[in-house]
Amino acid sequence: MEDKLQLIRKIAPDLTEEMIKRYRVLKTVRLLQPCGRRMVVLALGMTERTVRSEIERFSVQKLVQVSKTGMTVTDEGMEVLDGLDTIFSIMTGLSVLEEKLAKRLGVKRVLIAQGDADVSERSRKEMGQLAMRRLLEKTDEKSCIAITGGTAMEDLVLAAPEMSKPMAKMIVPARGSIGRKMELQADTLAVQLAEKLQADYRLLHLPDNLSETALEEMKKQPEISETIQEMEKANILLLGVGNALDMAEKRRLDEEIRIYLAEQEAVAEACGYYFNKSGEVLYKTRSIAIDFNEIDNMDEVIVVAGGEKKAESIFAVSQSIPGGVFVTDEGAALKIIELLEA
Repeated sequence: MEDKLQLIRKIAPDLTEEMIKRYRVLKTVRLLQPCGRRMVVLALGMTERTVRSEIERFSVQKLVQVSKTGMTVTDEGMEVLDGLDTIFSIMTGLSVLEEKLAKRLGVKRVLIAQGDADVSERSRKEMGQLAMRRLLEKTDEKSCIAITGGTAMEDLVLAAPEMSKPMAKMIVPARGSIGRKMELQADTLAVQLAEKLQADYRLLHLPDNLSETALEEMKKQPEISETIQEMEKANILLLGVGNALDMAEKRRLDEEIRIYLAEQEAVAEACGYYFNKSGEVLYKTRSIAIDFNEIDNMDEVIVVAGGEKKAESIFAVSQSIPGGVFVTDEGAALKIIELLEA
């Protein structure tokens, strides 16, 4: 198919560019819906006249519905987008980039959203949709899913459809809760995902860096003990990745540890583990969390992180998860390849 599309591009470059433009507009409406034209203009960097013209065309074709609350993609529009995803991934070069990055990282698969999540909400939302689509392909009514916290996981949960039948058996947090934003904590996201997938859930009300004595005592609590048992059964992991020093500060690690991480050039944090540029673990927080040594035994690990600023972080974590599926964006993907080829 790729060869044939390249031939089409050669014989009708104007036509293929027009198709790509329209596809991007329709896809952006889906990602941001309900939205106004101005949001689409800002997300794509197109002129307002261009976007207005395309929206009017989509409205006539019944692909987009325009109302007082904003624009939304119709069921027919959804079918068009789903049917063309693979074709446009090839036409825009994303499929080639996905294969190249997967090979360079040495991981099972890479899925790439358009744009850069550092500057584009649209890219963040697309990463969430790509990750959710992958999850729905791999989960079933017997699955036990562990999820971390953070904005990438929030976007994934927001992308989850309301299922009419159970799509998993159990959802658990992959680690204790941290930070002040309840909506981004693993516990909160586990509950929301469970409700959408018609699954049961367990919670883990534990902060990081408890004393060893306190941690052992907490593990004896029936509710915590039950959650830990369910975490050990997890066969799917949804994992966010953070910048090491930023996360060390958010988690209020001791100043001595933060200095150590800075000196050792820590670049990534995931599930309480801190990694250097080579993917070596420099430090692990004293908390209850999914054991990285057990990740290889899971059926599926979906890592979601994007933005050029996280390129080093994504590469570092990838060295510990060769069997993982990495969902990222163009900004991070191109930066990773640039770093590897430097």
